[in-house]
Amino acid sequence: MRFPDPAHLRLAAPVAFLAVLLAGCASHAPAPAPAPEPRRAEQPADTGLPAAAARAIAQRFPGMHPVGHSAGHLQVDDADDLAVVLAPQGQPSEAIVAVLVTGAGGEYRVATNSRPTAPGCDTCTTTVDIARKLLSVHVMRPSDPDFERITWQFGYTDDALRLVNVTAAQPAGDDPIAHGYAISTNLVTGAKVDTLDPTQTDTSRRRELRSTVPLRRAIAFDTFDFTPPSLGPELRRQPPSAFEPQEGLPSAAALLLRRAFPGATVRAYSAGPLRVDGPRDLVVVLDPPGAGDTDTALALLLAQPDGNLKLGATSGPVTRGCHGCDVQVLIAHRALVVQTTSVDGADTHIVGWQFMAAPKDKAGALRLLGVRTVLASRSGTDTHRYVNTTNLVTGDKLDVVEDVVRGQRKRAEHASKLPVRLPIPFAGFTFDTSKLDAETRRDFNP
Repeated sequence: MRFPDPAHLRLAAPVAFLAVLLAGCASHAPAPAPAPEPRRAEQPADTGLPAAAARAIAQRFPGMHPVGHSAGHLQVDDADDLAVVLAPQGQPSEAIVAVLVTGAGGEYRVATNSRPTAPGCDTCTTTVDIARKLLSVHVMRPSDPDFERITWQFGYTDDALRLVNVTAAQPAGDDPIAHGYAISTNLVTGAKVDTLDPTQTDTSRRRELRSTVPLRRAIAFDTFDFTPPSLGPELRRQPPSAFEPQEGLPSAAALLLRRAFPGATVRAYSAGPLRVDGPRDLVVVLDPPGAGDTDTALALLLAQPDGNLKLGATSGPVTRGCHGCDVQVLIAHRALVVQTTSVDGADTHIVGWQFMAAPKDKAGALRLLGVRTVLASRSGTDTHRYVNTTNLVTGDKLDVVEDVVRGQRKRAEHASKLPVRLPIPFAGFTFDTSKLDAETRRDFNP
């Protein structure tokens, strides 16, 4: 779905709604047939194992076949260890990792084995490697909305193989407001590093946030549950706003904000041109001073030809309907995107708003062009996602339902048409979805 170039707005060029507001959106043709079920991530059998290791595995795990392995030194330098990924035929989600050690006569024996590394995920794959006396178990989870890549590292302590480190990563993909996110946590020291990588439209430097998590009792390799929820604190994401204090607001902007909004706190901001051939403007997320009745709001700071900044329009309350929401802002392609995110247990609710000015409006008077709502939930390894996106210029609305159940993705969508509203200005705008009920309500149940 694309925003058109209507005569009353005369947009300089067709502007696609930023992916943060249009993920899963397509042209409004009749809803396509459901996509075919993805093939299971079945891996070929690993035929490179030593014969003695293959015999030991066949005796200990009848009915399972090796799909990958790695050799190295795990415990001592003068003994060869072997980590082998095993899976029942046709059941990649039930893959386990077995650790073998050599005996006095060169024979292999199974020292320990794991639980399933990707339970319930038919499209996941597992690989292993041994290096620097650590066993790394890499799990690729292509359907997981939180982390596509997770590496669990185990090392010997007190003669037992235990979890010592975990890293997880999720690429940003083609969403211009989403950052690539990575986490690395050392379970021995409690040190945790969260990393935000630059987005496609944000050329700022890579940002890191260091913290610590409470130490927990040692986790044995053979009892560990290979799922992200099993390490909640170690794999908990920080809100993007937590990284913002590392960014410096221009001094001229800080001075202007102190004068216009005394006592307010800058939570986040974004810079970029909002007007055709214009300089870089700023949008700032402001928390009010104290704990009064006022709420988080947005302020535009418009760049002037002489290099100064001028206070532009100020929005109405952003988080009145979701106190504690994370607020992100982004200026890209001469559009302002505002996104609020709230989390309630296993449910995540995201609302995105897109504003844009007419190209001849040198004052930068923004109007609401589109709104997108997302409701995502998780139950174990299954995820459910409902997205609706509405173009307020054309009245086009697209509802998308996307579920991942046992690693299988199911998607359905429905296009509809709504009456076109009068232009809604950014100035004083209240970010309240109830005011746009027809545009944001869930009215598709396949």
